[in-house]
Amino acid sequence: MANAQPSAPVFDTGKRFFDMTTGEKLSFLGKVIVMLCTGGFAYPNVWVE
Repeated sequence: MANAQPSAPVFDTGKRFFDMTTGEKLSFLGKVIVMLCTGGFAYPNVWVE
């Protein structure tokens, strides 16, 4: 693999939680809950977003 790129998160908003809109906060919290309930299998990179 000559052109291998380092893996990066699919969504990288670069926003802090306090800078997010209400909808973005609810979406983020929903992803965190799903990630915790599945033991990290769903949305494993949620903290990187």
